[in-house]
Amino acid sequence: MIRYTPDDYNQYDVLKIPLFLVLANFYLLKHYLIIALPIMAHIPMIGRVIQPLIQIMPSSQFSSGALLYSCIPALLVIISMAGRKPTAAPWLRWIWQRGQWFLLLTIVLEIAFFAWYIVQGTKKLNEVNLMFIYLDLVLIFYLMKSQRVRDAFAQFPVPDKKEG
Repeated sequence: MIRYTPDDYNQYDVLKIPLFLVLANFYLLKHYLIIALPIMAHIPMIGRVIQPLIQIMPSSQFSSGALLYSCIPALLVIISMAGRKPTAAPWLRWIWQRGQWFLLLTIVLEIAFFAWYIVQGTKKLNEVNLMFIYLDLVLIFYLMKSQRVRDAFAQFPVPDKKEG
């Protein structure tokens, strides 16, 4: 039985990365964006748009240094996603083949840090953090159940053979 059409493959004859997986990966990097918002407020054109958002929602309320560490596995997957070509370094290939587990690790670390902060009393469970946890649980389900995700992570472009 044919599972995918020819349009599902890229120029290297491997499955294209599903759009939802790309979006999920960017979502998992949200703590970098949350921390970067105050910095981006100093950029002339962007700052005018972001400044009201920063005043309403301080980034320290929703993110912290430890949560930045939880994003590192997802950052590695994004890097390997960008370098998914035949000339890629072997370490990118290694990360990509384990990408599903790296993304799951990001989610587990984030939930663990949220739980740690709540137990310590340094953060309170608010609507935004509850939304993050809910979306994390949805992503766990998606990453574990999607055959397309497993198949995409199983394929990496084959290195070109050098004639000589």
